Amino acid sequence: MILVIGGRSKIGSALILELMSRRDQVKALMRPGEVGSFPEGVKTVGGDLADTGSLAAAMRGADEVFLLCGPVENEYALNRNAIDAAASANVRLLVRSSILGGDGSAQSTFASDHGACDDYLRDSGLDFTIIRPNLFLQNITETTIPSIDTDGRFYVNAGDARISMVDTRDVAAVAAVALTEPGHENKEYDVSGPEALSYADVATAIGELQGRSVSYVEADDDTTRGVLLGYGLNGWLAGALVDLYQDYRRSGPDGYASKIIDTVQRLTGRPARSLRALLSEQPARAG
Repeated sequence: MILVIGGRSKIGSALILELMSRRDQVKALMRPGEVGSFPEGVKTVGGDLADTGSLAAAMRGADEVFLLCGPVENEYALNRNAIDAAASANVRLLVRSSILGGDGSAQSTFASDHGACDDYLRDSGLDFTIIRPNLFLQNITETTIPSIDTDGRFYVNAGDARISMVDTRDVAAVAAVALTEPGHENKEYDVSGPEALSYADVATAIGELQGRSVSYVEADDDTTRGVLLGYGLNGWLAGALVDLYQDYRRSGPDGYASKIIDTVQRLTGRPARSLRALLSEQPARAG
């Protein structure tokens, strides 16, 4: 039995479909008050990462656990709770979704927090797999495209950074392999897409899809923070997103964020999806 924690996330929901296609037994953690359903055949178990008692109950009967915690200020404590519960339940393998560049000493909040969580997992005594995906391609379709103004412009504080963005479905496919096939114990996988893209490249690809001129305009950090707060994000999350893109800027056109890694091809046997492949799934919308 595989327990999926974070089954409502982009990666988690795609992972559940991957596991069901393999006919694995899957149960998903469902928080109190959470609405909606999982695919037919998925068992649900109530629980919350902040409630250690509920985690102990959720872990019963689980052989493998997938752990993905959303971006929250107390992420380290929540991951620690889940890791401790898995260790107490003698789970065979815990697969954790981290971030490319995760390091406890990193300058960006997300990378630092994920790095600390990864260190805790390494020291837990559990067999583990750590998966470190780059920025998600789905951010382009879900955030960037809707933000394009009537003049065809969108704004990001990314500078000239090139980022090997990855499709969340490919991250899920890698996680499914780690959870269901032997030989991935105590391994760590960086996961990227097939190309390193600047946001100018992203603008070109969107323009081709929409049949109009689309341009990327570099925004400053304070303006970006203000926009994010205006969308209703809390101060911690808005700041964490701003400093993530500061990290990408420091990486530049040829730094860590531009790394192209063959993990998807090597583990799943199929190539990683490109931005244009994802955009081709979207309805064309001319300006």
